[in-house]
Amino acid sequence: MKKPLDFNFTRALARGHVSYDATVGTWWEHRSADDAHKRAYRHSAEHTRDSLRKAMKKNKISSPLIVDYACGGGHYLLELARLMPEARIVGLDGSKKLLALTAARCEAAGISATITTGEKAFVAGGPRVRLVRTNLPNFKLPAGKADAVAFVFPNIAPGPDDQPLYDRNGYLNRGDAAVAKMLARFREMDPEDEVTNEKPALLFDGYMTERVLARNIRKFLKPGGLWIKVDYANALRSELTELSQWRCLFAECALEAPIKGLQSELLFKLRDNVFRRSSVILDVYHQTKDPSDKTGGYFITEFGAV
Repeated sequence: MKKPLDFNFTRALARGHVSYDATVGTWWEHRSADDAHKRAYRHSAEHTRDSLRKAMKKNKISSPLIVDYACGGGHYLLELARLMPEARIVGLDGSKKLLALTAARCEAAGISATITTGEKAFVAGGPRVRLVRTNLPNFKLPAGKADAVAFVFPNIAPGPDDQPLYDRNGYLNRGDAAVAKMLARFREMDPEDEVTNEKPALLFDGYMTERVLARNIRKFLKPGGLWIKVDYANALRSELTELSQWRCLFAECALEAPIKGLQSELLFKLRDNVFRRSSVILDVYHQTKDPSDKTGGYFITEFGAV
């Protein structure tokens, strides 16, 4: 196996979306093609299929539309296309390089795919897989069309000029900002349980930025649609401290409980969470160099759109 690329992630990602057409994209393509990632993509696609088919049966849907948000090189998308031949899939990604790899992988697997515009991607007819090169978030694409959205190993890199877009789409929401400030200041009662040493201002920015992405995902979904989020983890969500659970749910627009009497906007409800141990967690270690990021795996979280 090739040695992982060694470079400064903070500096590379600071370039924004273009980083995935350069060093970061090369690193990610190398990482995502190993056996551990293949198993994770397959398991995640199987979970998506099983959850979505239950909803299809309940709602009498025969041909669901699924959005793969930040589809990268298409590993998860291809697994899902194989498992759900009845589905139409729209893959969105900001990397021209990775999107071309997705198209090539679909073609090699005998799955019809095309790189097209945002408007054409959501129409009923055409290839089963439609790929759109777009920076994310994108609030101008058709809304309310998807039965499910998958966000697998999320890592959106905002560019230096993207803040106005975030500001217009929820970053400046006063009610949410008040809750974010509290969650950023709170600390665990046992210092050993604290998972971050970042300053409150950086935590606040992270929470509010993630909420904008969650808002964008909600925009694609029909009412009651599914959001499948696959992310690096060390345990089940239920095993996290109460504060860590609040922070996660807030960032995902799924925090139902008020914090000191303040309520954030609710766009999703948590439905399910499963955890699997896997060496994919080393993706995080390669970026942080923190030894605690050498053990863990990933969890699959299922949300329902409110």
